[in-house]
Order: sequence, then structure tokens, then C-alpha cells
Amino acid sequence: MSWSDKLMASLDERATVLHTSRGDVQLAREGTGAPILAIHGGPGGFDQGLAYCRHLRDGGYELLAPSRPGYLRTPLEAGRSPESQADLYAAILDTLRIERAAILGVSSGGPSAVHFAARHPDRTTALFLDAALLLPFKAPMTAIQRATVETSLFVWLSYQVASRRPTVMTSFAVDGMSEGLTKEQKKAAADWINSDPARLHGFQEQFVSIAPRKYRRPGWANDKINESTNLANLPFADITTPTLIAHGANDSVIPVEHATNAANRIANAELILVQEGYHLLSYSRNYGPVAERQLELAHG
Repeated sequence: MSWSDKLMASLDERATVLHTSRGDVQLAREGTGAPILAIHGGPGGFDQGLAYCRHLRDGGYELLAPSRPGYLRTPLEAGRSPESQADLYAAILDTLRIERAAILGVSSGGPSAVHFAARHPDRTTALFLDAALLLPFKAPMTAIQRATVETSLFVWLSYQVASRRPTVMTSFAVDGMSEGLTKEQKKAAADWINSDPARLHGFQEQFVSIAPRKYRRPGWANDKINESTNLANLPFADITTPTLIAHGANDSVIPVEHATNAANRIANAELILVQEGYHLLSYSRNYGPVAERQLELAHG
């Protein structure tokens, strides 16, 4: 058995494949309390959603973390567009007999979270958008950064480094996902993560969630299509649910204009710009006020 298949087998032990009216979807659940849909970015999967939203689980909520279509065990046919992915999330709630849930969309999980809140307002307790991709977009990635997530060899190497030397990956990741920070600020950001074993483990989980490449490639390719063709007219004006938009002031991956534009177009949306925050926002030192406000709004 290849390393990819072994890794996939271990992931299968953490989630189930749910049969819904919109198709099959892989889903993991963690925690107890009111439900929150944890919608991962790309490349990713249910494991990335769980790792990113751990603060909500620890705050007394149940995470419902699907693998978006094309990622891991969720077939691409279950929802190629952000609209159809949003309807898939509603089908998850139907299958689980859950009336309403909050939803948090991270990075390229943002568009489908927006559509969920707009298309299913009666099912949405609150909408959270973290470092979300909300405008037509082309990732400003260097050749090395692109290779890290797009080639099987580099994904394998990144997985090995993240698994075996997570503190090395911490410094590399903070540097690659931030802009405008001094060398001292970057070191402080990495040291803050490395100083807490649970925090470091969660950060590590974010980076092992790009592997195995062959089981995440279709979703990543589909996201690239959506980013260039399906994001010009997101239905911000149709959102009536309480909304909190958070973005890193020093995010080098997605410009802060994605957040400010959405905040101006969603009625009564709250916007928090996290100082020294980079793209992996929930692992930024100044994320605390965002987490606190999410915990308040998710109660409904």
C-alpha cells in the first residue's frame, strides 16, 4: 500500500460518508452543543476544517466538518459550484435532522458559506467568514509555494516536514502567509504557536491536511475554476443572518479588500481586521476577539 493510501485509510477512520439527497459527502463531527458547519479552504478536507475551528469546539459547540466536493471521499459531482455546495450543506442538515446551524467559511470555503446563508436563511444561525475568498481571484503564489500544494513530490515533502518537524514548518508558514511584518514580528508569531503543544498540534494539522495530493487534486482544480468564473456576483445583499467577517491585516494570500467589500455589502455585517494576522487566521496571536465574538453569535 502506498503512503497516500495508508494516509487516506487513517483519515477514513475519522469520518463517515453521509448519503444525502444531494449526493454523498464525507463528514466528521467533533464536540457537543449547538452545531457549526466548518467549511475548509483549499487544498483541504474535513481534517482541515476541524483543525481550523477547534476554538469553537472547545467553546462548547459541535463541529460538522464536511470535505467539500472533490476533496477526499466527497465526489466532485456532489457540487461543483459554490451554489450547489451550499445546497449540499443544507442536505447534510436534513440528513442529520438538524434544523439550523452556524457556518464558518475559511479561505476558498467562503463562497459556498455565503451562498448557504443567502439560499438557506432559515437554516443559518450565523455566518462567519475568516480570511475568505470573496472576489474574483488568482493566488499570488511563488513557484515554491505553488509546488508545495500542487505537485505530489512537494506535497509529500511538506507532509513529512510538518509531521516530523512542525516548528520548522511554523516559521516557513508564517513567513509565506504574511506580508508587512518585521522579522521580529514573524519570529514572535511562530514562537507563540510553538509555545503551546495543543496550538502547535493544531497548526501542524493544517499543513498535513494538504496530503495526500491525489485525493485532494479534483477539489483544488475545481476551486481554481470557481475563483475565476463564479465569484463576481456573490449574493451579499440577500444575507440577513448575523455576519462576522474577519481578515488578517497582514494576509499575503487574499487581499483585505475581499473582507472590506463584503462587509460594506452585507447588511449589518461586523468586520474585524486582525493586526499582525496572516492567512491562517485562527492561529494568529491577536485572533482572540474574533473567537469570542463567534462564540457569542453562534448561539443565535
